[in-house]
Amino acid sequence: MILGTGIDAVSIERAKKLQGRVLEKIYNPKELEEYNALEGAHEDIRAQFLASRFAVKEAYAKARGTGFCDIVNPNEIYTQKESDGRPYVVLCGKTLDNAPRAVVHLSITHEMPLAIAMVTLESIGNTNVKS
Repeated sequence: MILGTGIDAVSIERAKKLQGRVLEKIYNPKELEEYNALEGAHEDIRAQFLASRFAVKEAYAKARGTGFCDIVNPNEIYTQKESDGRPYVVLCGKTLDNAPRAVVHLSITHEMPLAIAMVTLESIGNTNVKS
């Protein structure tokens, strides 16, 4: 059963302006490590990374039906890649503690000027959604 779907689009240009404490508040340390590894890359590539990762966070929060709140924190939602390059969502902290038992399906795309993510939550067995 589908528990929720969420989609979000983020301006790549706007992501170029993110810096300092804002990055630490929004992004998980693992994402910041990956972002910092792109130090020599073109600014558009770096901004695509930030924009797409933020779109994933928003899409997940929308799929949960809560938006960002005390149980769905943006820096507790991050994206990693399978060995074949497919992205997947990782949750930690309160966001994980309050997550429904669900498979998280994720799709990300970016083409100037936007990065877009779509998340679908599919229940695993008998699920009680906590919010």
